[in-house]
Amino acid sequence: MRHAKQSATSRGWPSAALPGLAATVLLMLAATAMADRVITKAGETFNGTVIEETAEKVVLKTLSGTVTIDREQVKTIEKGSVEPKAPTVVPQVVAAQVDPTKAPQALKDAKSALGAGEWVKAAGLMEGLLLLDDRTLAAEDRVGVTGALITCYLQMKDAQGAARSLLRRAALATDPLDKKRLVAAADVLKVSGATEIGGKAITRFEEVIAAAMPYRAQDYLKEANNLAAKAQRLNEMTQLDKAATMALKRLQEADSFVPGFSAAHRKEPLTTIVNNIMETARKTVEFCDKERQTLATMATSGSALSVQAAKAWNDRAKPYMAKREAAEAALKNIQIFAQKNDAAELYTTNEKEIASLLKKLDDLQYYPEGTVLPYSTYYGYPYSSTPPRVKMQLRRIG
Repeated sequence: MRHAKQSATSRGWPSAALPGLAATVLLMLAATAMADRVITKAGETFNGTVIEETAEKVVLKTLSGTVTIDREQVKTIEKGSVEPKAPTVVPQVVAAQVDPTKAPQALKDAKSALGAGEWVKAAGLMEGLLLLDDRTLAAEDRVGVTGALITCYLQMKDAQGAARSLLRRAALATDPLDKKRLVAAADVLKVSGATEIGGKAITRFEEVIAAAMPYRAQDYLKEANNLAAKAQRLNEMTQLDKAATMALKRLQEADSFVPGFSAAHRKEPLTTIVNNIMETARKTVEFCDKERQTLATMATSGSALSVQAAKAWNDRAKPYMAKREAAEAALKNIQIFAQKNDAAELYTTNEKEIASLLKKLDDLQYYPEGTVLPYSTYYGYPYSSTPPRVKMQLRRIG
């Protein structure tokens, strides 16, 4: 606060303005405390408000301006708490009691109200019309009424009303794909709880469909990437292929909402699978590098030749060996996986690191250089000679 006061005084702020300035600074600090936080793989931290988040980038509004970060560079996104907004006052719509014999006039009145922007009146008349039986209000008119009713609720910023009307229109659809798209749009509105999609205000039926379809497609891309990121046993080629098939199948569902979406984004879940293997291999090297020294200490201790010590060593060595072997096999699978999926860059962009990790994993088969083991473990080497590097193997007991 002393810094804020000095700055204000140096710029000629009257002393009476300082309390207001202090309050402003406190509000800014509070806003920062509640901000979203994006941490990059390089360790940089950006605080602000995430205003856009796609498979390609994350856009953050900060006090110093808008920052765009490539998605591949993002390590984590931490969403801050958000102060509750004042609830939007949504007009209450009461379904008009429409005399079946006067349905044509009610429909005409609803259209007039709609054209005049009298949303509540138009919505009430259309709600009343939809209560009529199919003989009174034809299917074609019902389709038109539901579309107009969606627009009315959007204009009134009633997301739930618009979602209900979308489901009504879906019930009238005879094409399964139309039904699926309408239900998806309703789900997007219900989940958001507001007449905004991706930060864009939606005011018309056509707009909600246009905005909701890409939004829903992105959901499927996220699900495909999540499946790829959580895939396990990728050291087995069959499991690797299965992981790719599951992820791509989920991604393909996005084509119902944005035709061609899966083809355009196909390599993203495949890249996530490769990243999964690479990250696991890095962690395995880190784990084995530390654990090997412990295993060497256990193997060279005074009681190393006892049955009890041998059992203890085996219990600790088994997971070490299994992790090392699995990481090595998974890395070797990447080139084959890239070729099978016609995506050579999955291998070429990681080729140098793959080679480096494989070299380290190969070295981790052996005890640390200079390790001197008890005589009986050399299997034929004279005690006085310098033994070669010894590959770690489970101890024979009994």
